[in-house]
Amino acid sequence: MLTVRDIIGIALPPGTLIVAGEAGLGREVTWATRLRPTPPAFGHLDGGELVLLPADILDLLDERLTLEAAVQQLASFGVAAIGLLGEADAAARAAADGASVPLLQLPADAELGPVEREASRVITEQRRAIQRRGQDVGRRLMELAIAGEPLSTVVSDLATLSGRPVALEGRDGRLLAYHPTAGSADRTTPTREAVERLLSDGHSRLASWLRKTAASSPAEPPATMTSLGSDWVRTVAPVIGRDGLLGSLSLLMERESESPEDEVLTSRGAAACAVVLAREQAAASVRREVELNVLDEVLDGALRSEVSLLQQAKRLGHDLEAPHVALVARMDRQVAGQATTVSRQRDGRWAALDEIIGRIDLGSGARPLWRVRNNSAELVWPARETVEASGLAKTLQAGLAGAIRESSESVSIAYGRPRTGIDGIRRSHQEARQALTLGRRLHGLGHLTGFDDLGIYRLIFAAEALPELRAFHAETLDSLLAYDRQHGAGLVRTLEAYFQANGSPKEAATLLSVHRNTVLYRLDRIAEITGLDLSDADTRLRLQVALRINLALFDG
Repeated sequence: MLTVRDIIGIALPPGTLIVAGEAGLGREVTWATRLRPTPPAFGHLDGGELVLLPADILDLLDERLTLEAAVQQLASFGVAAIGLLGEADAAARAAADGASVPLLQLPADAELGPVEREASRVITEQRRAIQRRGQDVGRRLMELAIAGEPLSTVVSDLATLSGRPVALEGRDGRLLAYHPTAGSADRTTPTREAVERLLSDGHSRLASWLRKTAASSPAEPPATMTSLGSDWVRTVAPVIGRDGLLGSLSLLMERESESPEDEVLTSRGAAACAVVLAREQAAASVRREVELNVLDEVLDGALRSEVSLLQQAKRLGHDLEAPHVALVARMDRQVAGQATTVSRQRDGRWAALDEIIGRIDLGSGARPLWRVRNNSAELVWPARETVEASGLAKTLQAGLAGAIRESSESVSIAYGRPRTGIDGIRRSHQEARQALTLGRRLHGLGHLTGFDDLGIYRLIFAAEALPELRAFHAETLDSLLAYDRQHGAGLVRTLEAYFQANGSPKEAATLLSVHRNTVLYRLDRIAEITGLDLSDADTRLRLQVALRINLALFDG
């Protein structure tokens, strides 16, 4: 609770000099004690003590014991500092510097008994004062938490009570709340943007410690001090919930301005924030369940009153009569560009989706309705224009791609057109699903596809329910499809390659990796089986449209 620097200023006699080990002045001092004049001289040390050492005691212990060796032994016990009554030789100073243990030379007329008692009294009283201060601040913050105040209020009150800037981070390192000190006009007080950069740079170094401490008591979480850039340090404590780490709370201070109470106040603040976050998580969980029910009814067409559905959505902050766009995302594990397995909800790969959505801000501030269904995430997001929908899709794809743990996984995204009302949202959702299916078939995995990018396939999907469309497909391709199923002849694939090659048998052969004569033979077989003349322009158009219908509605 008190550092060596603090003890020198308030408990040691005037004239005390720091002769070596200045790097350890920030060490915590837990007690003050004199070295025992009889063996075992070091047996009562537990670490953290200010050891008061008269130089002449070494001869009483062992005439071969040098001050250098004594410093090294004391350093091995983890003492905070050594208060020496006598002269320190160069070897002892070098040993103290090497171990970063402050070596303090007391005035020649100092009496070690009174010095020990005064230092111990100061440590005890300071510890009690800091504990009382921590309890008072903790009680005030906990009252706010229990009264239902938001995180911003708890953070701002802690900043006022501590006189320090306070930052609250989420589990992923995102800054949830920040409040500067009352003197925010001072140029040395960091802005929110500056704090975000500093915390982001230090998050990876702190993440391991936070994970280890997540099993600690939520009411008394541990706190530690770490560097924060070149000019700042912070005391940080984990915010712990029932299921583990919820985030972390930090008090920020300029380097060399740390005080003994910083870690206590940080711990008390983290405990209060844990109560607020747990309450907000419980409320968010209930809200999430209601939102899921609303989304299921919107997308799946449940037989509920549309008026009551719109009203419930509006109470949740979602105006479904405003323009919305549906997006569908799918993650696949792939080998050589082909999907081997899909990432379902139980795989845990969608766990980061809520945090990714929370980081997306395109200006509207509105959050989407979303769900994970089977192997895809489906979102309904406010968007007025297709360009806005495209931006949402790109941002979502980048966020999901960044969250994937394995390089063999890919993220495919598709989106429909922005539409209004429940029927419009259902239509946009259908468009997004169709775009995802066609995008993966046409372009492979990991692509972004908008419904407006589908060209002629949009007409096919619009006419999907017409019996004439299916009849046209059957009349044109059924005989070829049946022949391929029976003989494995690849005639449909040959026909696709022929049109892809603009009617060139040579280029089609290259696409299929076969001889040109093989393509010519297959084209003859196609004409013979279907009774169609491939040299006729209308016939070629008919076959191409039928192939597009087959790809859109029947293939896969």
